Amino acid sequence: MKATPLAAFAAVFLAALCAFAPGLASAQSANVYAVSGVYVDETAADAATAQAAAFGAAQRLAYERLVRRLSIPEELAARGGAIPQLDQGAIERLVLSVDVEEQRRSATRYIGRLTVRFDPSSVRTLLRQNNMSIVDTRTSPVLVAPVVAAGTPPETAALWREVWAQSGFGEELVPLATAPEALQGAPAWDAAEPFARQAGAASTLFATLLVNGSTASAALVEVDANARRDRGEVAARINGADAAALRAALSTLAEQASMRVQNEWKGRLATGAGQRARVSASALYQNQRQWEQIKDGLEGAAQTLISEIRIEAVGREGALVSFSFVGERNQLVTELGRRGVSLEETGQGPVLRATAR
Repeated sequence: MKATPLAAFAAVFLAALCAFAPGLASAQSANVYAVSGVYVDETAADAATAQAAAFGAAQRLAYERLVRRLSIPEELAARGGAIPQLDQGAIERLVLSVDVEEQRRSATRYIGRLTVRFDPSSVRTLLRQNNMSIVDTRTSPVLVAPVVAAGTPPETAALWREVWAQSGFGEELVPLATAPEALQGAPAWDAAEPFARQAGAASTLFATLLVNGSTASAALVEVDANARRDRGEVAARINGADAAALRAALSTLAEQASMRVQNEWKGRLATGAGQRARVSASALYQNQRQWEQIKDGLEGAAQTLISEIRIEAVGREGALVSFSFVGERNQLVTELGRRGVSLEETGQGPVLRATAR
């Protein structure tokens, strides 16, 4: 029997999907085990020694952040808040690479913002050896709008935004994306929704900064299509009158706010509210360009809330694809839609299609 052109296309697409699927299954995990936005400032007798000290400090800071990211708060509390203590050599053996995001150096000083990537298998082994549970399941992003109270100096407002953008929150279990500066004002979903949709987020967290003397605080309000939720307030002391002291305080505020979001997600996973679900969907396409768009969309979504993508079958009209996801169904639809793929429920089950761009 002579093969049709569409059947030939299907065979090619099957080979392409099989080739990229294993990478997709591990993409989410790789991101979770990278810690970005690690700020270091080290001084030594010479430039090389200062840089070496800075890289060592970055690895230790990143290790501590990663363990707290992957652990359950109640388990840490039972340990007195202590993470497994390692010497510098042991930490370095967990590290795959250190990437420079930004740096400044002099003859005796090194200032940098770095990304430290860890080996997932080694980190998991370490935590299990210390009888710690591991939570590395991600969900869809939350958009953060770093706004300020009336009367806040423009330079402080700019620093508040910079802290959120540069602190590496995009690799957290709940990725936090910083909204464009155009999103201002009181918390409101009508204003936030276009920006959230663009970021693939189902909600927006407004973090309104107020600086009063030596205290900085931020009121946290999350809005989505259905509700407005008060997440309370975080506060930090400004220990000094210079820009570095203010930046440190604002960074502390952002970290506290992120921790509230992350801990709630881990709590949901622990109680079963964030259970992983499996989806089998028909991927329908008319040409190779459309299939490449679907493939790219799935690959992009594997960085957030989907994983374990598999090819189940290929027919003359498309492929049957299955994958796991964590979160609400509307979050899945939003995330795929942001990446140029629609997910629709039909009489024949879920269907994936490339959308017009």
